[in-house]
Amino acid sequence: MIVQFIRILKRYLLTTLAIWGLMTTSVSCQTLDTLIDVGGYRLYFHIIKGNGMPILFEGGAGADVTVWDNFLKPIADITHATLITYDRAGFGKSELDTSNHDLDKHGILQGIQGLETGLKKLGYNGNLMLIAHSYGGFCATLYAARHPDKVKAAVYFDANHVCWFQDAYVDSVMKLRKDGWANNKPTNNWADYYAGLNLENTVKLMRQSPFPATIPVIDLVSEKNFPDSISAARWADCHRQFGTAQPNRQAITAYGCGHFIFRDNQPLAISAIVKAYTGALSKGQGDAILDRFLIYSLEGINEERRRLIHDGK
Repeated sequence: MIVQFIRILKRYLLTTLAIWGLMTTSVSCQTLDTLIDVGGYRLYFHIIKGNGMPILFEGGAGADVTVWDNFLKPIADITHATLITYDRAGFGKSELDTSNHDLDKHGILQGIQGLETGLKKLGYNGNLMLIAHSYGGFCATLYAARHPDKVKAAVYFDANHVCWFQDAYVDSVMKLRKDGWANNKPTNNWADYYAGLNLENTVKLMRQSPFPATIPVIDLVSEKNFPDSISAARWADCHRQFGTAQPNRQAITAYGCGHFIFRDNQPLAISAIVKAYTGALSKGQGDAILDRFLIYSLEGINEERRRLIHDGK
């Protein structure tokens, strides 16, 4: 019995070490950083190559691919999927279309059309899963509305939902932004200008582009968001409305987390991604992913606990 137990233990240790060996080396040699012409300007893509259904990440307003630093690797190690991040036009390493300065030529629709062109050129215009944060929720929702048959699942981290953007709020913000830019036209920050002054147009389009009811989504909302209780309650209520609107949606309050849920509680964020990703696969395809996730969970949960105790976060 003792000899048999030792043999089983050795086999388990060798398997575990082999898995960890693959996980620690799988990412470093399979990344792609490239600029893709999407119609007179180029978008920057940072891609971790893998297999199976790709995962597309949409960051918040003004963010670039670095917002996902330290978050991509465990997802790649667990899912072995291709992970696609990119900089929106005018941000990070992406270029801006300078052929004209018409506001309606630099809206969210043009941004998604550029993304679609880039994905097609890269060969990733098939089925995929969406991950979105903050303003990226609008972008992911619009992409899903345009491709309901290709988006198989989504996970949202404190993402924008149009129900929060009431007319009175939009009107007040637009007045402030128009007044601010009235006598101070941009010189080198046109991307911020377009994004800011397109808020009204963006909200109008999003009201016409609801998230498809057929796509399962996990919607995580922060517990700590707006400093005033009225805005915070409205934010939570809007997410509750979205999460309960369809039976294939799961709404989760990320307790103790601020706006960047995927930084404040990485194990929770990764758990949601793994659940959504494996749920979109056929029966049996996700078994290996779940095995790797269990291995990660031991370290991830323990590391989160260490961070809370020793770093005070």
